[in-house]
Amino acid sequence: MNNFKYFFHNDRSSNSLGGSEEMNQALVDQLICCVHPAMRYIHFMCNDNNTQPTFSTRKTLIERVKDQYNEAAWEEFAGIYSRYIYAVIRNMNISQQDTEEIHQKVIIKLWEKLPGMKTDEIRRFRSYLAMLTKNEVKQFIRSRSRRQDIEKKAAGDASLSYLQSIRLPDIDTIAEKEWQIHLTHLAMKKIEPCFSKKTMEVFRLSLEGVAREEIARRTGIGLNSINTLKARVKSRFFAEIQQLREDLL
Repeated sequence: MNNFKYFFHNDRSSNSLGGSEEMNQALVDQLICCVHPAMRYIHFMCNDNNTQPTFSTRKTLIERVKDQYNEAAWEEFAGIYSRYIYAVIRNMNISQQDTEEIHQKVIIKLWEKLPGMKTDEIRRFRSYLAMLTKNEVKQFIRSRSRRQDIEKKAAGDASLSYLQSIRLPDIDTIAEKEWQIHLTHLAMKKIEPCFSKKTMEVFRLSLEGVAREEIARRTGIGLNSINTLKARVKSRFFAEIQQLREDLL
């Protein structure tokens, strides 16, 4: 399985497989389906060019993904949760390559376990997701430690230091922080089609703390219009955040 993970994050425009973009994409899709049915949804999630997301409530969505072969439900599930899972793992001081491996295992574990999920687990799904992710990270540490003991290479000290640096006890704090960031990302994707690129640029720059005068200089929009545009997007943005919290928490 690990041999295929590098396809999921490649830039399609780089033509890295040597053929046309269409041929490359067809090959990637075939490879993903051959590895594991759940892996196609990781691929879907990693593509930021998908259409505007529309989200079911958490309970409705999880009931739908209990059918492991409901592609529409799994694509929606991946669009909501897979990026979040990746960010949580990565922020535990785990390397990108190892994060990709653990991330795949979490998605596959979800694919296996969701059909049997009980109602009380659905109500606290994010806690369940954090626990599942933590368990996979623990398994990764155990597996890597055993490998070190067997191989007894000179690089063992560096590897041990890496394993000890993993922030396993901090997963709840990391998960909460990443969830808030993730909700922001989802809300921005939902409102983008509703406003012009210039208007969204004004809003993003304001979120970054850029001064009004600098925003005007970068965008070419008059100072008097900056506050109006910011207020228009801000209202819609926070409405989306609130809706996502109600639907997904």
